[in-house]
Amino acid sequence: MRRSQLNALLAAVHPLVLGLMAWGGLATQAGCASLPETEQDDLESTTAAVTSGNILFVGNSFTHGNEEPAYSYNKAAVTDTNGSGQGGIPGIFKKLTTQAGFTFNVSLETASGQTLRWHHTNRAATIGQATWNTVVLQEQSTTPLPTSRGGSPTGFTDAVRDLRTLVRAANPSANLYLYETWSSPTSVGAQGYPSGTAGLQTMQTDLRDAYFKAYRDLGFTGVARVGDGYMRAVDQNLADPNPADGISPGMFNLWSAQDSRHSSKYGSYLSAAVLFAKITQADPRGLATGTGSAAAELGISVTDAVNLHRIAHEITALPDPVVNAPTRLRVTGATFTGSVTAGTPANITGNTQLAALTTSEGTFTNLVGATANGITSTNTPSARGTAPANANAAATGLSIHDGTNNLNAGHFQFGAAFTTKTRFFIVDSTPTSTTLGDEATVTLINASNQVVGSYSLALLASDFTSSAAGNTSTALATVSYTSGVASLTGNPVGTVQSKLGGVSFSLADLGVTDVASISTATGLRISSATLDPNVVGIYTVP
Repeated sequence: MRRSQLNALLAAVHPLVLGLMAWGGLATQAGCASLPETEQDDLESTTAAVTSGNILFVGNSFTHGNEEPAYSYNKAAVTDTNGSGQGGIPGIFKKLTTQAGFTFNVSLETASGQTLRWHHTNRAATIGQATWNTVVLQEQSTTPLPTSRGGSPTGFTDAVRDLRTLVRAANPSANLYLYETWSSPTSVGAQGYPSGTAGLQTMQTDLRDAYFKAYRDLGFTGVARVGDGYMRAVDQNLADPNPADGISPGMFNLWSAQDSRHSSKYGSYLSAAVLFAKITQADPRGLATGTGSAAAELGISVTDAVNLHRIAHEITALPDPVVNAPTRLRVTGATFTGSVTAGTPANITGNTQLAALTTSEGTFTNLVGATANGITSTNTPSARGTAPANANAAATGLSIHDGTNNLNAGHFQFGAAFTTKTRFFIVDSTPTSTTLGDEATVTLINASNQVVGSYSLALLASDFTSSAAGNTSTALATVSYTSGVASLTGNPVGTVQSKLGGVSFSLADLGVTDVASISTATGLRISSATLDPNVVGIYTVP
């Protein structure tokens, strides 16, 4: 919707908007304020507002708060699933939504200092309940950072992917938000960033990129840009970037005076306001600030609260940052040479070579296969014809003998330099009774099979060739394995048909913005509990 259309709509519904705002407890003295002109044309929401239901916040002390008054704020109105008596940011969020007339049942599942992987391992029974229609995930504050800064970006991606799978398995329509955390004076020093505002900005950029990469790669509903809100307050000279030398007059401290890392009451309130704006899509600038409001109960002045509301609106109204230009594509066609019977799809009957792949970018015949090594697999590889001697042999080259059933981890070496025109591809197999594609994490590696930088990509089943369970019409090919595991070969052997599907992706999808920075990369590492990669390779687009 363009600015002129939006203003016309606002003019038409203005009386109704004012009435709803008054009914919901929102301040109406500003009327129906229009968005800042620099942001108005960019504010295009692609997700529906969430204004009710059961919402669960998962995280650590950056969610439950580290000190009073935020730590136990509004605890009687929320459910602490661990019985710790915490209110924190979820408690403030609950109060803000009540002020706005929304009805949420707010719960928190938090544990100080823990990562999202810990929550997946230890609190899956709570998080994986069908009752949650909205779940907010907050990672440990340094885990998403690059490995060079002490982070574990792959660990972050793996954890949020697994939690997404857990939540969606229980409730396929659940809304999933990522809670982007903040840089801090203490963390900047500990993680090796420059001191001062420059270090805060650089660390926040790394956090932002990690959260938005996970959001785009994994299909989350959105990112609440809390950390970016912190930096906006610093940039606007509202928050003091260096509390260690005292708080400058007219400024507030976003971080705890105890450690300059956790949030103060100002930081906690800003966090809740950004979450409120992102999830409900209501304008936080209309939130009340007087007696009985969350701001007043936390001891935040009207002036500071109004500024925090404005920052929450501004940071939420910004268009999502472009972390990389995604080019991963489903493979929609393939041709084979060797023992194959033509048809739709083709039926592979023996040793066969993959000759060409087709995506929306075109059809490519300059295919180069990978050499596999270091494969970890839970089952005997499945193969057409004689069973391979080991998992490595099963995943090597372009022969239809390739295939590692239930791959856990594997290194695939190409022996060729990568460019911006390189496209990687994976051809996967699955029984015809299931849908095509399995989730996997792909990471760049060097010739010694070590990770290059912190580049990784979480592939989803939906990224592979589309093929519904029990339907082979869109598969790349079908094959009946004559050796390997019984679940894929059938009884008698060779009676269960499997189908093939594929996906392609680029360096940009992995997050590589400077090809020179990955000059030592020669291959890929694939991690998956279920992927059956028949072929792994590369080709080059014109």
